[in-house]
Amino acid sequence: MSSQGLGGRTLAEEDRRERLLDAAEAAFCAHGHEGTTIGVLAAAAGVTRPTVYAYFASKDEVFRALADRVRQEFLDLQEDVDTTSPERTVRAAMAAYLAAWTRRRGVLTVIAHQALADPTVRALRDEIVARAERRNTRFLERLVAEGRADPAVPPADLSPAVTGIVARAAELAADEPDRFDELAVRVGDAYLRLAGIA
Repeated sequence: MSSQGLGGRTLAEEDRRERLLDAAEAAFCAHGHEGTTIGVLAAAAGVTRPTVYAYFASKDEVFRALADRVRQEFLDLQEDVDTTSPERTVRAAMAAYLAAWTRRRGVLTVIAHQALADPTVRALRDEIVARAERRNTRFLERLVAEGRADPAVPPADLSPAVTGIVARAAELAADEPDRFDELAVRVGDAYLRLAGIA
């Protein structure tokens, strides 16, 4: 089913919702959680407030949808990597993870800031990385069981450490985009060394 889209184009309902989320992400990054209202979201998307309400019941529902979209993007990254060898898997996954963190840096910052005062958003923030970290932990545990990895710390401790490394590298990549390839290699090198993967 299609409807009149943003900017006068005809879009499928799901595409229109995604365009609203794109505009909402920019609005939250520009105004923060507190400074973003349904009116601000509507203006950013070039639609009316009732149009926003047709897709989302509240500003918090929009914010949760943004957080869920980032969480799903992080999970999807792990599905689309080269798995021909542990090293290739790590390098492809780390480059993709770094690209996603860099691309979503603004909304991740807003989520982290809001999480300081809002337990619901704190749970959202934790969920964004928790499932990806659990998958990574299982990957490392399999490699350890096969004798293909000898991590410096237990896999369950290494996974959040890698998230921290990627998050910091994403800040650097956002500030200096021409360094992205170098940073992706360094993040991959750090992971391989920490995981004890030859």
